[in-house]
Amino acid sequence: MKRVVAGTFSSYNPKTLQQFLQQGFEQIELSLNRCKVLLKPNLVMGKPPRKAVNTHPDIVRAVAAVLLDRSCDVYIGDSPGYESTERALRGSGIMDVVEDMRLKVVSFNRPVAKRQQAGVSPYRLFTLGEDPCEYDAVVNLPKLKTHGMMGLTLGVKNTFGFIHSFEKARWHLRAGQDRMLFASILIDIHRLVEPTVTILDGIIGMDRDGPSSGRAREMGLIALSRDAFALDHYVERAIGLVMPLPITVKALEHGLIGEYDVCGQGPPPVTGFEMPRSIDTDWALPSFIKGLLKSIFVGKPQLDLEKCKGCGICLKVCPAGSLAFLDQRPTFDYRRCIRCYCCQEMCPEGAITV
Repeated sequence: MKRVVAGTFSSYNPKTLQQFLQQGFEQIELSLNRCKVLLKPNLVMGKPPRKAVNTHPDIVRAVAAVLLDRSCDVYIGDSPGYESTERALRGSGIMDVVEDMRLKVVSFNRPVAKRQQAGVSPYRLFTLGEDPCEYDAVVNLPKLKTHGMMGLTLGVKNTFGFIHSFEKARWHLRAGQDRMLFASILIDIHRLVEPTVTILDGIIGMDRDGPSSGRAREMGLIALSRDAFALDHYVERAIGLVMPLPITVKALEHGLIGEYDVCGQGPPPVTGFEMPRSIDTDWALPSFIKGLLKSIFVGKPQLDLEKCKGCGICLKVCPAGSLAFLDQRPTFDYRRCIRCYCCQEMCPEGAITV
C-alpha cells in the first residue's frame, strides 16, 4: 500500500522538522544510508524565503541533516528559469545551508538524452540537465504554490526542473494551450527522474497568481511520500479542491494513482485558498469554437508599467516569441501568445499579471 505522511507545523524549526522526517522515513520504510543523494528543491529565482517562491532553506537544512546523519554524500541543484543555479541559491537563502553543511552544488547543465519507453505523452525523447541515474537517490523538494497553467506546482511538476533552463520553453511551445498534453509531458519527465522520495514544503505556501508573484500565506502543511502522484492527490484534497487538476486527471486516467494510506494529521482544511485567475481551457467543443472561446475567455498576461524595469527576461523566456520591446517596455502579441504564463512566472518584479 502506498503511503503519504502528513504533519502540521506553525513555523520552520529545523530540529522539529528533522524529527518529523526521521519518523516519516520509518513510516514509508525508506532507508538511505551511505548513499550519494541529490536534493532537488523548487528553485525558480533568487527570492527571499518570505516570498514563498522557493523551497524554504530550513526544509533543505532539515533534510540534509537527516541524510548527513546517515553518512550520505549530499548534492543539491536545480535549473532556475533565467539565473544561474548558484545565484538563485544565494538569493533564496539556501546557499547559507549549502555552505554551513558543506553540500555540493550541481548546476543542471550537463545535458543527457533519456528515452521514455512507455510514456503517456506522444513524446519519447527528453533532454535532462542532470542525470538522476548518477545518484543512489533523488529527494524531490517541491513548494506548495499555485501555477498559471497547471493550477498547482507540487511533486510531479517539480521534476520539470530537470529540464535545462530555456529548454523548458520548447516543451511549453509544443504543448501550446493544451493543458492535458503538458500534464502528460510532465508525467513522462517525472517518471524518468523517478525520485526516491518527495517532501512537500507547504508550511508557508502561495495562492493567487503563483508560482512567483502570488500571495504568501501560512498553510502549516508538510507531507512526504515515496509516490509523488499519491502525494499530489492528497494535497489537492487537503486544500479543498473540488475537481482534480490536469496532472492528477492524467495520472488517474493511466492508473498511476491507486489506494494509499495517510499517516499523521495535516492541518485543518485550508479556507480562502485562491487559485490563479487563468481558467481551464480544455473544453470538449469543436476546435474552431474552442479556439474562439479561448481567445475571448482565457486569461491573458498583461504588463504593470509602474513595476516593469525593462529587464527583458520575459522576452527571453517566452517560447512563442509573442513579446517585443516598444518604447523600452515589452508589448504582447496575443495572436501568438500560447497562454503558458512563462513571462508571468519568471518576471522578477512581479510586473506581469494574468
